[in-house]
Amino acid sequence: MPSLGRRSFLTQLASAAVAVPVTSVLRAADPDGRRTADVCVYSGNAAGIAAAVAAAREGCRVLVIEPSRWLGGMTGGGLVHIDWGRSEAAGGSAKKILKDGLADPQYRGMFANLAKEHGVEILYVHRVASVTKNGAAITSITLDHAPPDRLGCPSAQVKTADAVIVSARMFIDCSYEGDLMAKSGVGYTYGRESSDHYGENLAGVRPPLAVYGVDPYVKPGDPRSGLLPLLQDHTPGPIGSADKLTMGYGFRWKFTLEKNQLPIEPPDDYDPFTFEVYRRAFTGKIKIEGRRMRKLGVYEEAAGGVHTPETGNLTRSLVAPTVYGSNAAYPDGDWPTRARIWKFHQDFMRGMTHFLRTDPSAPAKLKTRAAAIGFSPGQFDDTAGWPHQLYVREARRMISSYVVTQKDMEGTTDPSDSVGLASYGVDDWPYAMHPLDGKVALQGGEFSMLYLDEKHRGIYKIPYRSITPHERECRNLFVPVCCSASHIAMTSIRMEPVWMALAEASGIAAALAIKSDVAVQRVDYAALKSKLLVVGAKLERPAAAL
Repeated sequence: MPSLGRRSFLTQLASAAVAVPVTSVLRAADPDGRRTADVCVYSGNAAGIAAAVAAAREGCRVLVIEPSRWLGGMTGGGLVHIDWGRSEAAGGSAKKILKDGLADPQYRGMFANLAKEHGVEILYVHRVASVTKNGAAITSITLDHAPPDRLGCPSAQVKTADAVIVSARMFIDCSYEGDLMAKSGVGYTYGRESSDHYGENLAGVRPPLAVYGVDPYVKPGDPRSGLLPLLQDHTPGPIGSADKLTMGYGFRWKFTLEKNQLPIEPPDDYDPFTFEVYRRAFTGKIKIEGRRMRKLGVYEEAAGGVHTPETGNLTRSLVAPTVYGSNAAYPDGDWPTRARIWKFHQDFMRGMTHFLRTDPSAPAKLKTRAAAIGFSPGQFDDTAGWPHQLYVREARRMISSYVVTQKDMEGTTDPSDSVGLASYGVDDWPYAMHPLDGKVALQGGEFSMLYLDEKHRGIYKIPYRSITPHERECRNLFVPVCCSASHIAMTSIRMEPVWMALAEASGIAAALAIKSDVAVQRVDYAALKSKLLVVGAKLERPAAAL
């Protein structure tokens, strides 16, 4: 199906919904570092822009806070091939926006145009420092000015503390990390719940995805010599137990074999011993054990087409373009911690590429391939070829009055306040690379498009209650990205079209809450549902297949 032109999309959007004037008691702007709006959206990723446009379409004055210099989040940071799950579950403006974005591989320009067309103001390079509340209502948020570095990595330190204060009647946290939610005193969690916590047989610590016959110690056979670089000193708990690990992050690079590429330079402190675990894997005749027999990884198979210039980042195996377990401290970490993790991923990729180009242990076909690749020009030129967004697959998760769990995925629930559908399978990535009985193991991580509910093809509802906090915690905040879900459910929910659908519902509901002067938890669902259907949202599971 051909994609719609931007003007065609905007025309449809305008004709699909009639703006509802909203009377605000707030002033438009002040010259002393204060900003006001009806609705403040935190993060200008795809969900953030969807929420902002939805609220603006309803007549609200909207301000978007974006910590980086770019819009789109992952959809502007390399995630071009959007995962939909079941096509019949995708709806709302998200489907139109993402199809429209195919004409702009970076998406960033399209999101900027959408914001401009709808009068949405964007405040870049600021991030939330603190939240002021009156009882259970946010009255303002204070922002630090903290521009990212030249490669897009967040700054560990702020440039100007308490630079801007934003007052608004409604707030929508669309960030991948849930920082506004956390600073607002809303309950949350991260990591993996136990299988007993919500009665999920897929939850908690999982069996190793693979175990490789590679000695994990600096001096082979001697645990006292310490672990090789890149491994974590981690001992998994019993199967099904809880932990605070988070699935692996990475980047969505855009590589090319063409001559006009942007170079991938080694880090200044490059040390080939950093990659000793890979050298041993390349030179030894290793035995691989696991639920699926995982080969050494994407780089070993590069010449065979797995590591293509277009993707180059998707593998659950030992030799991967990320280090599983290295992002464990990210979800609840401060910005110095996150900046360190982000920079580690960049330096790891730089060092690994140099290792594959130069180390005698690298297979010849892989060495040739690594020597030829560079970053594609025209994609991320303003960051020397590096995507501006780390792929934060999962961070914090709100705990609200409704927690979406494996039971929802299995089709055994039927919430009456649906604001969107999800349908993706369990898409989990490894959690650690660690020693196990003198070998190297990958903890957990699996991909399955085996939909749990055959009757409804794995399509399930996400209720309004899962994107709104407990009223006692906050009365004017929506959390559509770090929504209330178990870890297992989030492995499925965490697709950009789903987050955009939940964000669009948040934007519309924010306008309804302002108009009726009620807490977000008390928005008239019938009115919200009516408006969602007008913009093409999918709220009900399809009839069971015959």
